[in-house]
Amino acid sequence: MAEIIRNGKAYDSADVKVKINGIPIEVKSLTYGNEQDHQLNHTLGINATSWSWGKNTPSCSMTLMMGDVTPLETAAPDGDIKKIKPYTMTVEFVNDFNAIVVDVIVAKFKSDGREVTGDMGLEKQYELFALSVKLNVFP
Repeated sequence: MAEIIRNGKAYDSADVKVKINGIPIEVKSLTYGNEQDHQLNHTLGINATSWSWGKNTPSCSMTLMMGDVTPLETAAPDGDIKKIKPYTMTVEFVNDFNAIVVDVIVAKFKSDGREVTGDMGLEKQYELFALSVKLNVFP
């Protein structure tokens, strides 16, 4: 079962499907969203007189089991997942109203490595370099 956190709302469902470039992948957890810059505008007084907004910054991280990242490393140039070109990740799940939600993320790995602990089921959280996060792309 995957855990999806989408703009702060958690969805736990066995129906979550994640695909990278159309290929299904097992994901332990996936967090993604957009953040937009905001600022207060001041004139000569001490209080702000207006506000404005700025650039959007997408973000994404995902946790993979080590057994699921190894095939990606094998297919990557020189075995380095950081060298994999930006890919399209689709996330499909059912929301609270039983409607299918499809989100599309364009991202790439910006780190590699291992996290070895005494726990069963080795996993690692990867911070991704997100180029785009689009929510509810399929009506």
